[in-house]
Amino acid sequence: MSFGWKTSVWILGGGVLAIVVSLIATSIIISRRARVWAEDWLSHEFNSKVEMSAFRVSIPFPTVKCQGENLELQFQGRQDLPPLLSVRRFTIVTSLRGLLRNPRRIQYVELDGLQMNVPPREEGNRGAATRNLARKFTGVRFDEIHSENATLRILTRNPEKDPLEFGIRHLYLNSHGVDGALDFHATLFNPKPPGDISSDGTFGPWNNETPSLTPVSGRYDFANADLSVFPGIAGTLTSNGTFQGVIEQINIDGTTNTPDFRVTRAGHPLDLSTSFHATVDGTDGDTYLQPVEAHFGSTILSAHGSIAGAKGMKGKTITLELSGSRARIEDLLLLAVKESPAMTGPIQLKTKFILTPGPEQIPERLNLNGSFEMNSVHFTRSAVQQKFDNLSKRGQGKPKEVVNPEEADSADDVASKMNGTFQLAHGILSLSEVHFVIPGVEVLLAGTYALNPETLDLHGSLRMQARLSQTTTGFRSFLLKLADPFFSKQGNGALVPIKISGSAQHPVYGLDLGHKSEASSRK
Repeated sequence: MSFGWKTSVWILGGGVLAIVVSLIATSIIISRRARVWAEDWLSHEFNSKVEMSAFRVSIPFPTVKCQGENLELQFQGRQDLPPLLSVRRFTIVTSLRGLLRNPRRIQYVELDGLQMNVPPREEGNRGAATRNLARKFTGVRFDEIHSENATLRILTRNPEKDPLEFGIRHLYLNSHGVDGALDFHATLFNPKPPGDISSDGTFGPWNNETPSLTPVSGRYDFANADLSVFPGIAGTLTSNGTFQGVIEQINIDGTTNTPDFRVTRAGHPLDLSTSFHATVDGTDGDTYLQPVEAHFGSTILSAHGSIAGAKGMKGKTITLELSGSRARIEDLLLLAVKESPAMTGPIQLKTKFILTPGPEQIPERLNLNGSFEMNSVHFTRSAVQQKFDNLSKRGQGKPKEVVNPEEADSADDVASKMNGTFQLAHGILSLSEVHFVIPGVEVLLAGTYALNPETLDLHGSLRMQARLSQTTTGFRSFLLKLADPFFSKQGNGALVPIKISGSAQHPVYGLDLGHKSEASSRK
């Protein structure tokens, strides 16, 4: 019995020693081969030349811990591009068991100073790249990858354009399966307009032949974006939506809400909301909107176009084809004038909208070229509305129905019709072929409206059903009979040259005899 007990002890001790020796040997092998394996794996998966200044392995059993410094992956070894990926310091934590599994399992990766520069796809390389989209992170799964203050840059083919850049405050990734795709959660700070973005989604599988064709999808929330960094506007924007595509071309469907949006020069706050579908082109950083629908007040506007850079110009130019079949003139005026809107009523609008970048206020940078139609316009100031009501009665030859403003009944307000074409450039709105109609009166106008200081300079003609002498009574009517032949319209009614000047809130109407020959030519 004594011999058997001693034998068992020796056998047990030998087994323990064998295990310890085996673990030490394994540790030595892992330590020696870890760097080689890591460099080979990174080179293979990312199609890059791998460099790092230091790599250390420690094995506090049963954990394996690797640390390294100044890691750089040079895509395809190309020196004409910044590193595909660079990391100032990294830490990898796993277990001996995890390293022996298939696929290998990495428990935790910490990346400090992560920068990724995604190179643009070269022309003519799309077919080969597309076939490689399903590439996997061969033989490795990650439980968690964590990075603070990372930077993602999508490089452009155009050397004159800055890369599309995202500063990522916090980034968490993990393998959700064996296909090589990574689930992610990221929080970002958007520099312009400044605000916080939170995003969750899926990244990969990595495309090691053409990285810009790596798939990405998910959803985002953008909060507290300060629009006042853009000259001419202000407000706090929030947005949320979904995205999908590949790095170089991402499709986004989302909404925005700005409850206090305002054009700073006008100063009227509006509750502005939009819904949009957009494509962000990572090869040049441009965004294509197709379409956008904006809601504010009782107005709905639709637009499609682009936010794109131009050669030799810093910043992006917004170019839109804009239309509004469900719009209100009073809502639009709140964006343009300081005073309360002078008119109210539905408007149909169609225009090309171009807003160039620059420090100037929006009216100086905005270009419009379009047309409008309003079929039921009323003036908000009773004195102005009453002038048009009385003009209508005089134009119909009913001067006895003209009333003083104090006696006016708002229920009897005459609705006006108006249509025309316009161009806006350098803060000057040029109007042409403006057609204004109220019962008994038709006005044709052309001229300008200066947004600053909101002054009018319009000229044209006024046509009435009645002759001049029929627009008034008494002795004045008798005198005007002498002028009827000079202001007649084919023997019936009157054609009078007119001008409108002064401010938009207090316009001045008068005869424009200097333009009489022009008005007469329109008979």
